[in-house]
Amino acid sequence: MKLRAPKTLIIFFSVFLAMTHVQVKAQNPSSSDDFDRAITEFRGGNYSEAAVLFDRADAAAPGVTDALFYKGKALIHLKDYAGAEGALRLYLRMHRDSGDAMYLLGFVLHRQNRPKESLETYTQAAAIAPPSGDDLKIVGLDYVLLDDYSDAIKWLARAVEMDPKNQDAWYYLGRAYYTKAQLPEAQKAFETVLSLHPSDSKAENNLGLIYETGGRTNEAIEAYRKAILWQEKDSRQSAQPYVNLGNLELEQGQAKDALVLLEKAVALAPEDAFCRMKLGIAYRQADRPNDAQRELEKAAQLEPDNPAIHFQLGRTYKQMHMLDRAQAEFDRTAELQSRAAKATPIPDQ
Repeated sequence: MKLRAPKTLIIFFSVFLAMTHVQVKAQNPSSSDDFDRAITEFRGGNYSEAAVLFDRADAAAPGVTDALFYKGKALIHLKDYAGAEGALRLYLRMHRDSGDAMYLLGFVLHRQNRPKESLETYTQAAAIAPPSGDDLKIVGLDYVLLDDYSDAIKWLARAVEMDPKNQDAWYYLGRAYYTKAQLPEAQKAFETVLSLHPSDSKAENNLGLIYETGGRTNEAIEAYRKAILWQEKDSRQSAQPYVNLGNLELEQGQAKDALVLLEKAVALAPEDAFCRMKLGIAYRQADRPNDAQRELEKAAQLEPDNPAIHFQLGRTYKQMHMLDRAQAEFDRTAELQSRAAKATPIPDQ
């Protein structure tokens, strides 16, 4: 038998709630208006203005709205992860049961390269609400940051199991498999990315790496060329297919063909030491020692503890008959290689 509240009591509470709402708004006349305006700015992509308005709305009525949660979202769009962390932590003090805020905080900590804290936060979030495929993707990427590729594969595999159309999760799963030298699994992951997005240049470039590792040179060249072609329409091009194809041409003794590709790679990624090193090698093989010296010295500045760069710089100095400098680079190479060998643990027999 269901008990019903008297009609007069229902009317009383309806009037009471309406009056309470009016009183709150009267006490904080700008709070509701600021929050509504902030939502409009947020949806319009005006994240800086939205963050200011969300902050003002919360200051007028602390904890009453989700203003701090949305402020955190706005700051994430602005890549202000430290600010987003502050907003979300303050929000969670007053809304401890918000799984959405806890998961978002885990993401923010990941973007600040704090994987252990991020994982702890995701564990807390999972106790409040089940994770999504995207959440598990970030958990996997936290393990990548911790250099734990076995667990990265475990969680990324769960992410794509939960969300089979999660293109990014498939891509990162492929990268994790590739790092662990599980090439068939990596190839399957990248092929899945391409089935979801047939012109994904990053996935095609990674297929090229797999083909090259397996000695399938012609297929690797074709894959790198496809990746370059596909990304020409993208405003954010990657240096990777250029340096990979250029390096392959270099290994086949095609220094002149490699030069065009490697110069493009350096133009796209001027702070990438590997690109600079490969371009320096190409210049030396093309009998342009001064250009080779410039690129290899820049590469050594970018990665001073990379023995391969010092070795190539030594070869270039030797070609230029700068023998003292060449010997210094070869000595530096030997020192760095010896240091790396001592730091490598001896496996149990």
